[in-house]
Amino acid sequence: MAKRLFWVICLFWGATSLSHATEHEVRAVGVKFDPMFIVVEPGDRVSWVNMPAHMIETIDAMVPEGTEKIRTELGVDVSFVFNEDGIYVYKCTPHWGARMGGVLLVGNPSDIEGTIDAYLAEIQKDKSLLPAKGLLKKFKKHLQKQGVI
Repeated sequence: MAKRLFWVICLFWGATSLSHATEHEVRAVGVKFDPMFIVVEPGDRVSWVNMPAHMIETIDAMVPEGTEKIRTELGVDVSFVFNEDGIYVYKCTPHWGARMGGVLLVGNPSDIEGTIDAYLAEIQKDKSLLPAKGLLKKFKKHLQKQGVI
């Protein structure tokens, strides 16, 4: 009987945890992502849609340490669950020259402003990251307007 009660509680806890996850959608519109910035909670799912000529690739120097790289196939709508707090910068590799990228803020990581500044410093080391400069500056202003930083 105690074993059965234990499993009922576990199932209830799991169902309750899943019910709090939120679905978010990012659309590829021309050579922009809409929205360009998105704030999610750990466990939320983010889907990229309308991707016939696009892909998602995280920028190695601009994701939380230890994060597994995301690199999708061209032309495929994709969906990922983000569990780790942090700031994730991603791009559409074929349209990176047109500055097609976006930023995800997951949870409430410590020192958000410091992380953005560290990402901006990475651009000084690697000029191939230059399209992210404007994106990160806009993201910082967006968070300031929202009162996050």
